[in-house]
Amino acid sequence: MTRLRRTPYAFFYLEDDLQLDISGLIRGDAPGAAADARIIALALLTGDRHRLGREELELLASVPAERWVAVAGRDPDLIASLSEKGLLLVDGEVNGHTVLRERDEALSANQWNLYAALYHFMTQWTGVDIGAVDEAAAQFARQTVAQIDAFVAQHGPAPEPFPELSAIEAVRLPGVVRRDGLFATLAARRTTRAFAAQPMKLEELDVVLRYVFGCHGYGEAVPGLVWVRRTSPSGGALHPIEAYPLISNVEGLKSGIYHYRAREHSLGLLAAVDPPEMRRIATSFMCGQGYFGAAHVSFVLTARFYRNHWKYRRHQKAYAGILMDAAHLSQTQYLVSAELGLGAFVTIALNAREIEQCLGLDGVSEGVIAMTGCGPKAAGDSPLSLPISTNPSVDP
Repeated sequence: MTRLRRTPYAFFYLEDDLQLDISGLIRGDAPGAAADARIIALALLTGDRHRLGREELELLASVPAERWVAVAGRDPDLIASLSEKGLLLVDGEVNGHTVLRERDEALSANQWNLYAALYHFMTQWTGVDIGAVDEAAAQFARQTVAQIDAFVAQHGPAPEPFPELSAIEAVRLPGVVRRDGLFATLAARRTTRAFAAQPMKLEELDVVLRYVFGCHGYGEAVPGLVWVRRTSPSGGALHPIEAYPLISNVEGLKSGIYHYRAREHSLGLLAAVDPPEMRRIATSFMCGQGYFGAAHVSFVLTARFYRNHWKYRRHQKAYAGILMDAAHLSQTQYLVSAELGLGAFVTIALNAREIEQCLGLDGVSEGVIAMTGCGPKAAGDSPLSLPISTNPSVDP
């Protein structure tokens, strides 16, 4: 017997749909619009937005989310429509929606917080291409300046960079300047958007992987709980972030898609891809950002969500911790790259669903968070590089 259940992974809200009052215009009334609130559903199982009819909403309201109920007495056309939208689950091989039911069950099993799931799955991109960028064209730089000028003209200047709050008194600090060791590396770190043609050395990739994503120790706190030590912090020392290097130009390595195995410090080749195609794929993953796609190696950073959610079960802050983990790793990669004289980048402008499909990830137990990358820098600056003036209060 076929049964139904409403997915709990959906949100609903009302949106005004302003419609021109034609009858009023015919009567000679002043031009106006009549407001007709429409019901919008956000289906987390598919990441799609749907407009619902009132009959559809009433049917959903009649079906519980915590238990299965019989189909009998309910409109089969409405059931088919709602199940296709990822709002109503069907028990059995009906209409081919087994995948959505399994996705709903995976979200629950992986202890996703409802609000975190809303943000994560409703902000994923697919099929986005920001357009090819010719780094060498000075005209592009001029167009960029013109576009910024037009934006400022339309929206006004940006908020002040240094807000000054009222204070009882201002205390001038000594302003000690350090130019050695870590401090020199901090000053050298910056985003690179132009990479050189010469290959990246295997030894350089080795250092980046070991000192950014590598395991520097682990221990069993209690049976079944292993803490991991990396060079970056992680909530609960759980380190749920995985790195998938996309290698296109590294000496001694086949071009292709890899997985970094942190415990043994090794690379597992998932797919061999020739260099031009690897750069094309990386660029497509990053929504057409060709300047990043040209990097010698790009890292897809994914999260094994239950690694984090196992401890922080449906916790409102768990997903924020995962985002911070990825951010910490990206900054560490900037510093290690700067120390090696390499360029680096990080981006969250990603076609995450395509990446997950390519890597064979379900997006629920493991999904894409960000991409970083590095490689030898090209001579000179990219037209997209920002001019930076030294702050005299920090570095006189």
